[in-house]
Amino acid sequence: MEQFLLIHGSWHGAWCWHKIAPRLIAAGHSVIVPDLLGRGANRRWSHLVSLNAMVRHIGRTLRQDRQTTIVVHSRYGVLASALSEAYPDRIKRVVYLAAFMIPHNRMAAPYFAADKGSLLQSHITVSKAGLWDWLDPAIYREGLYHDCTEDDVTLASSLLCREPLRPALTRLKLSADRYGVVPRAYIRLTEDRAVTPQLQDKCIEKVGADRVEDIKASHSAYFSRPDVLTQTILSICRS
Repeated sequence: MEQFLLIHGSWHGAWCWHKIAPRLIAAGHSVIVPDLLGRGANRRWSHLVSLNAMVRHIGRTLRQDRQTTIVVHSRYGVLASALSEAYPDRIKRVVYLAAFMIPHNRMAAPYFAADKGSLLQSHITVSKAGLWDWLDPAIYREGLYHDCTEDDVTLASSLLCREPLRPALTRLKLSADRYGVVPRAYIRLTEDRAVTPQLQDKCIEKVGADRVEDIKASHSAYFSRPDVLTQTILSICRS
């Protein structure tokens, strides 16, 4: 039996895993699905949410007596990497789902800025004073959910929120003897219009992964392909 920690991406919350968590539980595994700081039940002013604060907050969910497999989506690949650096003995592996798996001393923001094919590029408002960013609702469907049902799009559209900015502007500090010893797998979403396959491939090329799998899906495969995504995760865990 695996212990899973599911980490959501930008603007979302724990709610986005509502199809994946029960499938993993039905397969006999235990699952932790937290809201990141500044989201859901953990709302706070955006300027107070740093990457280090997120590491401390989520680090409390990692058990000392049993290793955890992290599945992480989108921007918060940087959080999973930072957790691996901080708690390498508590993490069994990290599965990056179309996520920002970036090298030591790099920030997420420039990687996103370089992803010229992303449909989100011209639809994000950034508040330097409030230290948050916000995605224009006009791009939700085409940018994030183009293969999802109307029910899924309506649910998500009612729940998306502002995103704390500081974590994306923080340089990752990763070492070979800590981050480097945690196994990494990558799930490419080949129809992704938010984090393009080109950016996903750049992450894989720059950092490396022990296993790479493809799913033909949008950025929100947890909505549109929940069975395939669950089985892919479980297959990676069996390897």
